[in-house]
Amino acid sequence: MTLRRQSGAPLAAVDLGSNSFRLLIAKEEGGQIVPISTHREGVRLAGGLDQDSHLSNDKIREACEALARFRERLGAIPADRVRAVATSTYRVARNGEDLLRQSEHALGLTIDIISGPEEARLIYLGCAHTLPWSEQERLIVDIGGGSTEFIVGRRYDPELTESFPLGAVTLSQHFFPGATVTPAAFRKADVYVRSRLEVLQKRYKQGWDIAYGSSGTIRAIYEIITENGFGDAITVEAMTRLKGALIDVGQMNRIELAALKPSRAPVLPGGLAILIGLMQELNVVRMEPAEGALRLGVVYDMLHRSDAPADDDPRMVTVSRMQHRYGVDTEQARRVAALAQSFWQRIDPAGPDALLSWAAAVHEIGMAIAHEDYHQHSAYIIEHSDIYGFAEQERAALALLVLGHTGSIKKIDRASLPPKLLTRLVCLRLAALFCHGRIDEVPAVALAVNGEAFVLAVDARWLAERPLTAYLLDVEATRWTKYGVSFAVRTK
Repeated sequence: MTLRRQSGAPLAAVDLGSNSFRLLIAKEEGGQIVPISTHREGVRLAGGLDQDSHLSNDKIREACEALARFRERLGAIPADRVRAVATSTYRVARNGEDLLRQSEHALGLTIDIISGPEEARLIYLGCAHTLPWSEQERLIVDIGGGSTEFIVGRRYDPELTESFPLGAVTLSQHFFPGATVTPAAFRKADVYVRSRLEVLQKRYKQGWDIAYGSSGTIRAIYEIITENGFGDAITVEAMTRLKGALIDVGQMNRIELAALKPSRAPVLPGGLAILIGLMQELNVVRMEPAEGALRLGVVYDMLHRSDAPADDDPRMVTVSRMQHRYGVDTEQARRVAALAQSFWQRIDPAGPDALLSWAAAVHEIGMAIAHEDYHQHSAYIIEHSDIYGFAEQERAALALLVLGHTGSIKKIDRASLPPKLLTRLVCLRLAALFCHGRIDEVPAVALAVNGEAFVLAVDARWLAERPLTAYLLDVEATRWTKYGVSFAVRTK
């Protein structure tokens, strides 16, 4: 999606978290985001997951009802000025495809499922724009309903990101069932949290005078601590006093604390256990709530993509870094990209296709592992790397194009190739085929498509002088025919 830059025009971000769904409508003034309105729905999506990570139909229905209300509020905003992102529960639900399909239908918009590291990047972007400018490293933490993100960054640039499947909702359900709070439950939760956060001691520096928390969980804990006399800031000591108060009562539905909302009470023990554990593991003296959050980061990211040069798009930056890391032959990547785009623009003259460019840029990264089956290694790297800026659907499409750009097509599930992605794959395969000699040569060819029927026109004399290319084209046509796609080569 490319945002049309219109100063003062409203734009919006939808954050589908595991504890709550949030909507931010804002406008840009002088490069800054000014909120116009916000809306929150306490869906607590992660609460509908069973032991097999299957999300209940009732919870899906509740989520869709909330999204229908969001849709009404977004009715006056053009679709290209709205981005919806989904986090932990959408990532882990075994019936995630049904959840996503019904959610998109209810919202009336495409929803990007983002990875944990990408979620962390956007959280940092949102927080950094609300904190005072500093050249010093900052630690920002977000405790969500299903995951917790850690980010160390400087200025507006995240330098180290981490995401753990530790959430206030999921932890509360597991260790404090029925909203019952006991010393034994807190001990078990503490061991569980700290055992999973041990890795932070090796990656993150030890000792922070201050860290920042962007989530509703951290803000709620801050308000409860300060308004009930447990302390004047979020410290381990103040949270220990709060923990003691919860244990003394023993049942969250009987807790009476200033600033504790009834909707927050059932998930407070889990969030508190996570925050105590992470502050102890990283030796954080004080945690302060930050105004920025994921949804604000999404809006700033939309603006950045709209006015930055193409090479500064976070996704292109990631692709360039991958090329450097894996020693890609960038000249060959450039050749394949240029030819693939020339095929594409004969079919869709609206302009270059970003996904096709990214795929061409990284289609050979697997050669850093082995030349044989390098395309499979390339796809594996994409599937298992932190690729900042990409939604999970974009990552899946990128990996599929890279996997399918050479060799047998049968390894690609036909159902996973909607028409536009199928066309991209044809363009990429043909570009890689014609560039097999790794030289700058413009082939005398043209590609046309009618529905899912492809016709490649080739100059007969040009092809006669290149017997290997002619052979490869015959093989390619046979492969597509066996795959059930009409593909013909015509000489002229």
